[in-house]
Amino acid sequence: MTSAAADRVDGNALLIRPGGCVAWALPTGQDLDATTLVRALGTWFGQPA
Repeated sequence: MTSAAADRVDGNALLIRPGGCVAWALPTGQDLDATTLVRALGTWFGQPA
């Protein structure tokens, strides 16, 4: 497992797990589209039932 600490986060979107850990971040300057978001959610939370 990799961890990091930062005073600020440069990103357009964050996916934060219930425990408060950032699971995924969309870098600044990139556009969030539905495909990117669905892929990130599926990776960290599984496919919808």
